[in-house]
Amino acid sequence: MNIDTRYNSLNFKTSYKKVLTPNFVLGETYECSTYFFVKDFQWNKFFNYIIDKFKSTPKVNIFSLACSDGSEAYSIAMLLLSKLGNNAQKFFPITAVDFDKDITQNAKNGFMDLSAEDEVRINKYTGNKLNKFFSKTDKTFLSDKMGGTNKQVLLTRFRTKPILRDKVLFVTEDINTYIDKLPNNNNLIFCRNCWPYLWKTSEKFARKVSDKMDMSSYLITGNYDTLMCPINGTASYGLSLSKEFQNVYDKSGNNYFDDMRLFFSEIKDDI
Repeated sequence: MNIDTRYNSLNFKTSYKKVLTPNFVLGETYECSTYFFVKDFQWNKFFNYIIDKFKSTPKVNIFSLACSDGSEAYSIAMLLLSKLGNNAQKFFPITAVDFDKDITQNAKNGFMDLSAEDEVRINKYTGNKLNKFFSKTDKTFLSDKMGGTNKQVLLTRFRTKPILRDKVLFVTEDINTYIDKLPNNNNLIFCRNCWPYLWKTSEKFARKVSDKMDMSSYLITGNYDTLMCPINGTASYGLSLSKEFQNVYDKSGNNYFDDMRLFFSEIKDDI
């Protein structure tokens, strides 16, 4: 029985299929959740570099693919606004894409459910500007059980203020088709912690991503993708792993795949 047949024969409930990857049938499971300013990325270091690199570029395109509730796209927007203020306009709008219409519609309406840790991380990365970007409501509730466990987190509902909400454009579409619509230069493509869910189309998708990148473009993946992303193997599709930033790929032509420290070293917050 091949891996496709074995995975599909397990008859998981739909909600569990969303958090389990084919590696489950090989004896491995992963928990993947979305939150603000995720810990497996060097936010300040990377965006300080990007701001300097593109200081003379009139337009920079940022995409958050498989964006879920928009936490990633809003994290990027808040960081750029906090660093650049009105001078950040060339980075906007950030385009956030997900196939789940309920999630994208909720995000378009501006509702976000934040944990206490989300609030702390937003304040740390923006210089205590949570209240500049969000309005707090009185609604609190427990999250769904995470990763098939009994773990739940207390969430508070917030609403994004126009200064933040207007900086992100949410699109409801499968990223396998949306990738064809990207421009061909000056792209920051955040496609993080979703590659295992693309296990049937990952190689084709990787080729398409590469086709949409020039020497001034970057692909950003996540720790969750390390073993499943095809560009981590010998077929790199013209992409090179950055020496400076973990989980970041470019088209420099350099190749640091042999430096395994880049895959397994811990990323610490650079707040």
